[in-house]
This record gives sequence, C-alpha cells and structure tokens, in this order.
Amino acid sequence: MGNRAIYKDGWWACARVDRVPWDFSPPVIAKLAPGVYDPDKDKWELYYLPDDYSQAHDLAAEKPEKLAELRELFWVEAERNKALPLLGGMSIFFGMLPPLPTVTRFDFYGDVQNVQRGMVPRIYGRSWAIEADISVPEGGVEGVLLGNGDEMGGFALWVDTAGKLTFTYSMLGVEEYKTVATEPLPVGEYVAKMVFESDEPKPGSGGTVTLWAGERKIGENRITRTVPIAFSSYAGMDVGRDNGLVVDKEYKAKAPYAFTGTVRKVTIDLKPESVGRELELHAHGAEQAVGGGAAG
Repeated sequence: MGNRAIYKDGWWACARVDRVPWDFSPPVIAKLAPGVYDPDKDKWELYYLPDDYSQAHDLAAEKPEKLAELRELFWVEAERNKALPLLGGMSIFFGMLPPLPTVTRFDFYGDVQNVQRGMVPRIYGRSWAIEADISVPEGGVEGVLLGNGDEMGGFALWVDTAGKLTFTYSMLGVEEYKTVATEPLPVGEYVAKMVFESDEPKPGSGGTVTLWAGERKIGENRITRTVPIAFSSYAGMDVGRDNGLVVDKEYKAKAPYAFTGTVRKVTIDLKPESVGRELELHAHGAEQAVGGGAAG
C-alpha cells in the first residue's frame, strides 16, 4: 500500500505513506489520488543494520548522501522488478483498472509447497482446470496431487486409498462437494485432470466438475456454489501433499498425505472469457485484493 524499503550492504532505507493501513475513508483515499499524492514528500528513514538491527537509531539526518543514494536505487530496482506504479493496487478506487493479465496457464513443479494465497491463480467465477503430470507405478497410488486452503475454504485433487482420483471443494466450510472417479487410476505416465466448467463467468457461480485420466473421462459431479472472494488463508497451496490444515478430513489422519507416485508438474489452466467478462472478473479481483491487503 505504498510503504517501501530497500537494503544494500547493511544499509536499510524505508518510507511509509502518511495513512493508517486500514483507513480507506474517502478523505484519506482522496489524498492518494493521481496528481495529488507525491511520493517524494514521504518521510524516509535510514538505518545501518550491522550496528542497529532493531532499527532504533534513524541516521537519515546524519547521512543524507547515503539516503539519497538508496532512494535513487529504490526507483531503479522497483522498475526492474515491476513494482511500479507505486500504489497501483489502489487504482480501482479512482476508476482505473490495472492491465489485464496475459497469462492463463500456471505451472507448479513437483514438491512446491506453501504457496501463499496472493500467489495462487484467481479461479473465482470462471472455468478452470488442474492438470497433474504424473507417473503411477504397479500397485497403484494414493495421496494429494494439489491442495489449496483447508476445510474452511479450499480445494484438493487427490487419490483415495482405492486409487480413485478425487476432487474435494470446500465452500468456506459450509458446503463440501466431492467428485470421485468411477475407477482407479491406471498404471503409466499421463496427465490426471480436473476440469471445472462454470455455469457463468460470475463470482460464486456453480458448475460441473469432470475428472480425467489422460483422454478418458472417469468422473463427473456438480458444484452448486463456489467461493466468490477468497479461500482460507490458514494454509497455502502445496503440490504432491497437503500441509497444515487439510482440505478433506477423510485424509486428515494421514496428513500431509504425500502422493506415493511421481508428480512432475501441476498446471492450473484458466479458461479465457470474452474481453467484457474478463474486465468484470478483473475488476472484482482488484477490489478484493485491496480488501485483502487492508485485512493483512
């Protein structure tokens, strides 16, 4: 929300926007409008961490040249790391949307763990799929292929003790929807997939789940309602296991219930919508991102 800092060679420079983080009242937001807010007027502080790890002694007044150097470096690094524009996440307050995302497929390689909520692709209100590139040995497999969130709001693609592909979706702990394959996963190397076809591109809308082993459909079910804003933040997203609080209590006693086969890669694929619908979903996401930031 505009607060920023940079570290180099033991030196730490930081600045805070003159507002309480959770204050989104109109007068406060008005001060941050484009053409009104001037980031150069924010107060900067300077600390030398090897001697002052707790940042108790501000050296900004004593070392103006060093502060100026780090302030200049901040803008260079912010541009290089695509952290600009400053306060860009609040643009929705002023009727401006950030650019539409251009990526619709997100790859997560084997054993990636604890991906936090803000880094998980936004599936709310749209059709999407989980594609798990796996190897199933003789004797079968069990365990979690992908788990996100927990029983208070989340989803998991996993294989039960009978070797059947299963998709569990928790609608904030109020409703649980489970789709179970009609047959065990076959031996071999292929993509096991869950496809969710939304009834309409609108947050909260229901849809149809299908399960696939390669090109063969092995399961189908309905989800009446979906999470419109955000899944639980108590647990992140894991590939090949379900750390922390689990999505489905059926495998809670076996948590993290690591997959016993091989997971090479899991892809979350977002189905593109029309430009108008994409803009609506994008605006919804921008609004909720600000709310999430305010909530911490």
